[in-house]
Amino acid sequence: MADKPYFGSLKATDGASDFNSLNAAIRRILSMGGAPALVEVRAVSGTGLNPVGFVDILPLVHQQDGVGRTMPHGTIHGTPFARLQGGKRAFICDPAVGDIGLAIICGRDISNVKANRKASAPGSFRQCDMADAVYLGGYLNAAPEEYCGWVGSDFHVKTAGKFVVDASECDI
Repeated sequence: MADKPYFGSLKATDGASDFNSLNAAIRRILSMGGAPALVEVRAVSGTGLNPVGFVDILPLVHQQDGVGRTMPHGTIHGTPFARLQGGKRAFICDPAVGDIGLAIICGRDISNVKANRKASAPGSFRQCDMADAVYLGGYLNAAPEEYCGWVGSDFHVKTAGKFVVDASECDI
């Protein structure tokens, strides 16, 4: 027998009345919806001058049982990450291990779209599942050490490496 039995999501008062029972059933149904979640990046693949890649993410807010005990989520593997891109042009700033971002849970199974990178039938009848998340980065992270962007009315570029301009023509 386990040292810590699992109590499920029901509270002690959920069976006390018809109203409480109905409330518990509604609460359970609503909890199955795919709400966005803060996550931490655990692994990254497909970065740089490649098609947009994938991250392994860990939800930061733990699960909770009916008596208030918490249990961490497992890692969600193969989550597509976002890149600011239009056609053949992109601003490449891929996620890194340890970044905190947002997992947006899709309404249907996206496994076939991930594999084909085009419109596809759902891979299963799964709905609102964390396995069908996409990742948007940049929440609650530390101050950047390398960056480009506007600071006040000035535009700054700061890098620890070389600043490379590869263009057919350049006017400064």
